[in-house]
Amino acid sequence: MKLAYLAALIFVRGLAVDCLAAECPAPALGSQDTQTQFQTLDRRAQVEFRHGEFAKAAEDFRQATCLAPENIRSYYELYSVAVRALTANDFGQARKAMEDADRMRPDYALPLAMLVKVNLLAGDTDRVKACLLDAARRFPRDGKLHAELAQDFVNLKQYDLALAEALRFEHSGLSDPKVTMNLAVLENQAGAFGDAIRLATAIEKEIALPEKVRASAAAIAGLSYESLGQLTDAVQHLKTAIQLAPDQENPYLALARIYEKEQNYSAAVEALGQARQQITDSPNVLLALGSNLISAEQYRPAREILTELITTHPDQLDAYAKLAEAYRNSGEPGQATETLRKLAGRKPDYPMIHVALAEAMLTEEPVNYQGVLAELSQAERASPTDYDVYYVRGKVYLAMHNYDLAIAALRRAVELQPNESAAHYQLGLAYRKAHRESLAKQQFDTVEYLKTQSSAIRARD
Repeated sequence: MKLAYLAALIFVRGLAVDCLAAECPAPALGSQDTQTQFQTLDRRAQVEFRHGEFAKAAEDFRQATCLAPENIRSYYELYSVAVRALTANDFGQARKAMEDADRMRPDYALPLAMLVKVNLLAGDTDRVKACLLDAARRFPRDGKLHAELAQDFVNLKQYDLALAEALRFEHSGLSDPKVTMNLAVLENQAGAFGDAIRLATAIEKEIALPEKVRASAAAIAGLSYESLGQLTDAVQHLKTAIQLAPDQENPYLALARIYEKEQNYSAAVEALGQARQQITDSPNVLLALGSNLISAEQYRPAREILTELITTHPDQLDAYAKLAEAYRNSGEPGQATETLRKLAGRKPDYPMIHVALAEAMLTEEPVNYQGVLAELSQAERASPTDYDVYYVRGKVYLAMHNYDLAIAALRRAVELQPNESAAHYQLGLAYRKAHRESLAKQQFDTVEYLKTQSSAIRARD
């Protein structure tokens, strides 16, 4: 059986070589020129393969095979066969050719690296992992191999495999800031914040590196410190990132987020204002700036910023909700309702849009209670177990003096969120208005109990 398989394999290879000979023109270059062109085609084909440009890679490997020295020509023909098979999504043939190439040159890492990609494209995770273990066993000190594999996995969003290869690169002893940065990012994503800080800080301090590279490292260090709750250190590194690369928006946004956590909204506004000067048309910066201006109770500039954002980026949906909040807080409920209606028109299934509209309409004078109830009915159809639907509905019926319907709605709200004191309080009011004093007292007692529990939790924290 084995002899038959070997004979068949030799026959197939013989056919491939005969076909190749027919395709290859007679060499017209001198030996030195031939070698140079072969090396150029070889390098280009490898890059094209890594980038997924398989048709180009197949053609360049074919031409390289024609120019290859006789002793490695059959080896390069296997590359050409494998990549041509990939262009036709024939993963079995591609895998077989690369396995043959790997057996022919077990001391060379390229066919094994290419085999990893073939198995990835085929969706065969088990074979991918087996190849990676083989690469780790056979080429433990080949930092370039593990660096390239790590980058490929990052590009394919295979972050667990990328992390494993980046760690193998680090253990190889080779130095490459790009791979070290990838490893820092992956460590941060994996929750290994201390390791991420160690790697990123080392790059941040390398003054010979480009400032943007150091800025990216400083930002990763800042994010990792933020995740650890060490906000002072996080702020320091994020400010360094901004100083090194003032045109990058993420450090500004992260810095503002930390200030928000500390309820230091004026500092967040200052940081985002600086970002706006450097990055004039960033929707993310404008949205964050408008939001923090609202938190800082600077409603007029918030409205100006958010109106500008909606005008230039009308698909920034969250800006509509924030603009409506700014209008409502500055005593313009009609404008708030109009803004939310524009949002509903653009995205009818925007989260909680009908509840938000109902709440906005409740602040208008006079209140259109039937219109409010109609919005709540739409909200209920979209989310039948939403606490806010029943809570707001209960308040509406209470204002309309329809106490039985108010009680029914508020009891449902209490069922959905029994620890929410506001619903208990409104239900107590409804019972009192309906002259059901004992039930009202129960609800007010529950409110006091929940307040006590909340205070005890805050004291423990």
